[in-house]
Amino acid sequence: MSIKEEYAEIVKLREEEEDKDLSELPDYWETSPAIKAEIELFTRNLQETIQFLDNDCTEDQLSWMMEVFEKISAKLQSWEFIDALKRAADRFPKACEEYSIRDFILFAEGQLDDDVYRQHHP
Repeated sequence: MSIKEEYAEIVKLREEEEDKDLSELPDYWETSPAIKAEIELFTRNLQETIQFLDNDCTEDQLSWMMEVFEKISAKLQSWEFIDALKRAADRFPKACEEYSIRDFILFAEGQLDDDVYRQHHP
């Protein structure tokens, strides 16, 4: 199954959880099976994640994914990931404005370790 197909299934789970108001639970972000699967999917293989963001990610998927940018970034420790997020955001200016996606990208950038961060900002 491709990353595109896997993520489509995860988004369905996220939507079901949202419909049940599970995201309102205090420990939702730490215990949600869908959130865990989403983070696992996007941290499994950096190059696949970048390919997905550059070629297959839809506006809706990017909007769902923004909620876990920070967690993914903390695990990947990669400017390539941040740059791919920015390219995806460039394709969807309306969603970026509506959901403040660029702010979430900045928060993800803030998860980079000092050594990684200095690769772009000496």
